[in-house]
Amino acid sequence: MRAVVALTTVSLLAFPARASAQYFGQNHVQYRNLDFAIIGTEHFDVYYYEGEREAAIDAARMAERGYQRLSRILNHRYRERQPLILYASHSEFQQNNITPVDDGTGGVTEPYRHRILLPFTGSYADFEHVLLHELVHQFQFDVFAGGSVGGGIAQLMAVSPPLWFMEGMAEYLSVGPIDPQTAMWLRDAAIEGHLPDLEALTWDPRANPYRFGHALWAYIGERWGRMVVGDILRSAAAAGVDGAFRRALGKSVPQVIEDWHTAIRQTYLPQASRLWYAFQFTEPTLTRERSTGGLHVAPAVSPDGVSVAYLSEGSSFFIDLYVADVWTGRIEDRLIKSAFSSDFESLRFVNSAGSWSPDSRWFAIAAKNGARDDIVIFDMNERRVNTRLKVPLSGVTNPSWSPDGTHLVFTGLDGGHSDLFTIRADGSDLRRLTQDPYADLHPVW
Repeated sequence: MRAVVALTTVSLLAFPARASAQYFGQNHVQYRNLDFAIIGTEHFDVYYYEGEREAAIDAARMAERGYQRLSRILNHRYRERQPLILYASHSEFQQNNITPVDDGTGGVTEPYRHRILLPFTGSYADFEHVLLHELVHQFQFDVFAGGSVGGGIAQLMAVSPPLWFMEGMAEYLSVGPIDPQTAMWLRDAAIEGHLPDLEALTWDPRANPYRFGHALWAYIGERWGRMVVGDILRSAAAAGVDGAFRRALGKSVPQVIEDWHTAIRQTYLPQASRLWYAFQFTEPTLTRERSTGGLHVAPAVSPDGVSVAYLSEGSSFFIDLYVADVWTGRIEDRLIKSAFSSDFESLRFVNSAGSWSPDSRWFAIAAKNGARDDIVIFDMNERRVNTRLKVPLSGVTNPSWSPDGTHLVFTGLDGGHSDLFTIRADGSDLRRLTQDPYADLHPVW
């Protein structure tokens, strides 16, 4: 599962709440005083703090490289330097004093001052994708502002471009026309007969604006050429979205969507008919009916094959850790109640998962607690926390047990880079295994 959320999602739907949003951001708990320095490039002021300079220099290169490419495609150039604010981990990103973010927020572009805020993820490939996505938003806001930072809010509110327009364009220009996640959504919607029309694409929360928006822009780019994206964006600032489509493509939005649906069916339905008999589909274990909640992610089956631990919102608003019977999906226990415990501020449900010990007695998971991430070990017989390992790093993901159950290996974030570490189950003997800018992720002993 991947989630990339820009402030566009919030700001375009709730502009009148600007004051409260700013108030909320300014009252984030500050666990550490981040003393920012600036790297000045041709088009950006890149803000970073102690420990992440090496990664920040690489990010500055990525930003300038992305700017050159997007500037050509969108036929637009910045008249003012744009701010790019970097955080060494998601835990520190969540402490920003500009806007509220949660685990599902990969980056933010603020429309009022065109500020981009994003954390390093430990993977430069993932980081560059989010960076380019947010740069597209920065270009969008700059086009609406006529090149004057913060000057386009009234025009943006008047046009109110839908999420499929803004987020879909950002995904298309950041990952390109082909993406396996988008293909999965399209194939499923074509088979099930749920391809969204304009109304559903704009208002139905089940019509993911990132995936379907990305697919629509990819279709437009393939049919009319990707340079038309810039024409549509600039026209939208003056004539609205439908007017921009008519000017640049000679068709209204509903007409383009109808042609797009035809192209999707022609692409995926023949594939589906060939693959239909190649797979045997089993009954899902974790479902809303069996296990409550609409989100069931990071499942980990116990080595004895009895239970599955997973992350879900269950019947509440918060993402918590649940244990269910592996065959029936019936919930056995809710091990974390985030709403009632300050020890579990958030679980890394997008980028991390837990791990069972070989004897199925212990379960380890990473959880944000204050300024850092801890490794929390549960006693699965008693269904309670047994040990909390304090790790002096910016972030922790994916702890995994050794075969003898005495150690854990995990990915730790340090200075914006991901490296592998081991630690004893009692919290002693922390050791670093790697130290490089490469993505060291999902370790298994």
